[in-house]
Amino acid sequence: MSAKDQNAKHLLLCPENRSVQGSVQSNYGHEKRTRTRKSDTKVMFDRYDLIWYRYDQKVLIVFLKYIFLSIIGIFTILLNPVTVRAATITDIRFWSAPDHTRVVLDLTEPIQYESFFQENPPQSYLELKGATLLTQKKEIEVNDPYLTRIGLTKLAKGKIRLIFYQKRPLNVTIFPLKPYQDKPHRLVIDLLDLAQEKKQQEERQRQKEISPKGTRVVVIDPGHGGEDPGAVGPRKTMEKDIVLKVGEQLTRLFSQDKEIQTYLTRKGDYFIPLEQRIKIAREYGADLFVSLHTDGSFNPQARGSSVYCLSLTGATDEAAKILADKENMSNVLGGAFLRPASITKDPNLNQILLDLMQNNSMKESSRFAELFLEDVKGINHLKYPSSRQANFIVLKAPDIPSALVEMAFITNKEDERLLNRKEFQEKMTTTLAASIRRYFKQ
Repeated sequence: MSAKDQNAKHLLLCPENRSVQGSVQSNYGHEKRTRTRKSDTKVMFDRYDLIWYRYDQKVLIVFLKYIFLSIIGIFTILLNPVTVRAATITDIRFWSAPDHTRVVLDLTEPIQYESFFQENPPQSYLELKGATLLTQKKEIEVNDPYLTRIGLTKLAKGKIRLIFYQKRPLNVTIFPLKPYQDKPHRLVIDLLDLAQEKKQQEERQRQKEISPKGTRVVVIDPGHGGEDPGAVGPRKTMEKDIVLKVGEQLTRLFSQDKEIQTYLTRKGDYFIPLEQRIKIAREYGADLFVSLHTDGSFNPQARGSSVYCLSLTGATDEAAKILADKENMSNVLGGAFLRPASITKDPNLNQILLDLMQNNSMKESSRFAELFLEDVKGINHLKYPSSRQANFIVLKAPDIPSALVEMAFITNKEDERLLNRKEFQEKMTTTLAASIRRYFKQ
């Protein structure tokens, strides 16, 4: 019997030996499988290493390409700077006021500018960068108290120089205005005579001081003006022109009156910021402030006269709020550079006293408004049977009763026709005068 057969016979006769042998074979198989798994794991990690290596290579290549393209882009920008779209000057306008001249440039784009001055002879220079000039004019005649003319000179490509030939030294303020409604980008140049401005203020205060005791002072405020035309009618009638004519007639009507003196906030076609109008009224020592306007609407059928007073808590209705918002935007249309500190907050006044003054002036404002409505219904339709209230900036003087009169709807064909008629203007003037007299007598 061979050794192999003897061993097999031994295993058959001794089961415990079969168990040991099975264990040995099992351990051998386990070790073999373990070595196989380790081998597979090593192969797997080797493959992952290869994948990451290739991925790192791709990332590195992309990164280097990015750096390379960035460097090329920087050099391209430096060697070929981006061309900024040139602003075209489409129009140049000017207005003459008692103490300044205002020049306005209409632009297609915002513009960069520099200014400098010359003392002898007095001249101001304005250089516009990246600009083209639509007009072929080389000069614009002005001939008002402060400027003789404006020179227009084309310098290097994309540069325009404006020369303001002054009659005397002036303080120059330049500021841009963003587009609003039908207005484009604008650049405003104010050339102000500081001495004349002070003289105007002193003259108003002098009139206040020399007024006979018991004389009533009424300041008439023709709304809008200059760059701000106000509402415009179907026949292109401008609100600013109509209200100035009525205001001038009203002051002439009272010129011989010994009990009531009237003054205008503006005496020509120029713009005054809303807060400045109240300041002028206070310098005159006004007992009543009446702001003249003509109404406007998208509804061509809307017509009639109306009166508005101040409300600090909210408008009486949505229509009154819309009108107040429209009138308050006059500063944007007309071009107000600086907004003065609030006129309702004087550190020298007790707040309780200020509130009492404001309440009294608002009551008196409503009283005048109702008197005017009673009178004006004899010459025109009424838009509302009673006065309306809203937050009008121009009516915010706490110590002066103030009302805003809308004489008629300039956007209505019939009302526009009336407003242009001399007879109607005279009737409106005498009606306002009658209401003012009744206000002070009651």
